[in-house]
Amino acid sequence: MNCYTGEVLSEGIALGKAHRIYLNQSEERSFSIEEEQDKFEQALKTSIAELKEIREAHQENYEYLSMQILLLEDPNLKEKSLQEIERGASAIEAITHVICEYMNSLLDATSSYLKERVLDLSDVKNRVLRHLSGTKVQRLDAPFILISEELHPSFLIQNKEHILGIITSKGGYSSHGAILCRQFNIPYMVASIEAEENSILILDTRKKRILTAPTSEEVEYYDTLLKSLSEEKFFAVSHPNFQFLANVSDNIELDKVVSYGFDGIGLYRTEMIFMNSDRPFTLDEQYEIYSMAIEQMKGKRVCFRTFDIGDDKQLAYVKASKKGIDNYIHNPILFKTQIEALLKANSYNTMRIMFPMIRSAQEFEFLKKWVLHIQKEMKNTSHVEFGIMLETKEALEDIETFQDVHFISVGTNDLIYSIYHIHRDKQKNELEQYLNDLLFQLSRVVQFCSKEGIDLSICGELAAIGPALREFVKIGVKSFSVAAPAIKVLNHIYKEFF
Repeated sequence: MNCYTGEVLSEGIALGKAHRIYLNQSEERSFSIEEEQDKFEQALKTSIAELKEIREAHQENYEYLSMQILLLEDPNLKEKSLQEIERGASAIEAITHVICEYMNSLLDATSSYLKERVLDLSDVKNRVLRHLSGTKVQRLDAPFILISEELHPSFLIQNKEHILGIITSKGGYSSHGAILCRQFNIPYMVASIEAEENSILILDTRKKRILTAPTSEEVEYYDTLLKSLSEEKFFAVSHPNFQFLANVSDNIELDKVVSYGFDGIGLYRTEMIFMNSDRPFTLDEQYEIYSMAIEQMKGKRVCFRTFDIGDDKQLAYVKASKKGIDNYIHNPILFKTQIEALLKANSYNTMRIMFPMIRSAQEFEFLKKWVLHIQKEMKNTSHVEFGIMLETKEALEDIETFQDVHFISVGTNDLIYSIYHIHRDKQKNELEQYLNDLLFQLSRVVQFCSKEGIDLSICGELAAIGPALREFVKIGVKSFSVAAPAIKVLNHIYKEFF
């Protein structure tokens, strides 16, 4: 038996046979420029059609697949690739060169979020390359533990029912593949291992280890453990005086939120809707999305975060160099349209509107008054609560000035970066370096909110990490907003205390 250690990107345990996928592409060059260009255009067309077919079959990942389709439909990508072929490159060389240019621009970025989008571009590139070279990725019908150089999210989406666990030699915590694994409850580690095809593997993220050629005793132990864990249900335990809230990016995720027994939506990321379009959504289009979410939650509280564009998230039709109030001052029509759609959708009077990246109470008051002015113009009388996502050092330092907010949601990912300059992909592994100080800082927030009667919740990846969640409960936090599969983490920690 050999034991390998690695970085954990998605929690869980897996026991099964190894299946390795190789991503290198072979090349057969055509005899003429015209033939290479035709081959390229056909591969592009086939890739787009294939992605649309996958999107239709996997609606829960509509946004991600739509982003891949938009990239392949980009006329600049096609034009640059055809120009490369005109200069003598093969179709494979052309698409590789053009997309690698995009990837290199992301690698030069300071944002770890942008850097991890490189794997998403690699996913698109390899799909086109497969069609150019005639290479097919073997798909198995039996469950397996995937081993590969990197994880391509579209492969994961297509094969998630058969994937027990994933091991790659490179990847990041906030990469889309890792996010999907946490959404699908698939354990995922980054490690370099040696394992024969179809050999038995054990992946245990609790101990940050991978076992190859395990003993029969190890196999029996993990088989029993997995059977025990499978009996746990994804449903909230009874939790009086606590709030279990969910984070979502679209309405498709709401089925899980409802079936898992969450108390409401703590974060609806409205910018993800905008990210999938090359034009602003109309009032009616937004209203339809927001009203469907309100109706599906059937009277439970829904907190919509106003669109959060800037820094690592950019849109051609949005003028925003940084996140926060700049989003709205520089895009007043877009902001007004979103607010009108939200207010119009507030049929149950259960809506909360949350402003991101707020740095001062003055910024909050400015945006709140703006929304109230829009509401007055609409002659809309629905009840709305206003709050902030606490994710800047400035707001934390002056927390006592936010007396007029109805609620505060601590955005741990950005707040930790703002205070300690630790990127989100490293925050879990470096927890011991900053957790005690963060708890000390947040104790002030807990005391302030308790005194002023302000609802306080912890939102973000840290709320789904057991050791951190345990400490948040100890300092008096009673509301947590997490991705739907993290309901088990909330259940475990709640049962420890009560």
